[in-house]
Amino acid sequence: MALLLVAPAQGHTSTAGADATAVHRSEQRYQVPTVKVLTADGRAQALRPLLDDGRPVVLTFLYTSCTTVCPVTSHVIDEFVRALGAEAPQVNVVSVSIDPDHDTVTRLAEHARSRRAQGTFVTGDPQSSETVQRAFDAWRGDKMNHDAVIFLRAPASPVWVRLDGLVSPRRLLDEYRRLKPA
Repeated sequence: MALLLVAPAQGHTSTAGADATAVHRSEQRYQVPTVKVLTADGRAQALRPLLDDGRPVVLTFLYTSCTTVCPVTSHVIDEFVRALGAEAPQVNVVSVSIDPDHDTVTRLAEHARSRRAQGTFVTGDPQSSETVQRAFDAWRGDKMNHDAVIFLRAPASPVWVRLDGLVSPRRLLDEYRRLKPA
């Protein structure tokens, strides 16, 4: 996987160490790095066009062997997609592995299948994974220190809504409905 560009987040105030039950909402501008990722169906693809496919984006970070916040966040995403019903294909749901050494294409595909999850699951090499996490101010040194965070963006908007904390499916749906196109 090639690393071509890294740009730090602009204007984010970290909520690391905040009360786990609180959800902190902020609006941020992130520069999506020019890295290649592997989708769970084995396709190599540049991340930027994957995210910029003309639909609203819901982005999360996870790893398949996680037993803490990842299952909760995954459940929230699954319930959000179910609540969308027939509208679900109009939303670009992307989950990025923060454990590419373990989360192979096969493992991600099995993870998605076992949850009957919709969306795109991606992995890559460790450097690319870290680059993406850093670009979204989600890098915490290693997978064991990751935070519960979900990102949303309207099509073609430069502004991402960042939700730090354990978000409910209803809150995620409400935030999605509030997205404004650029």
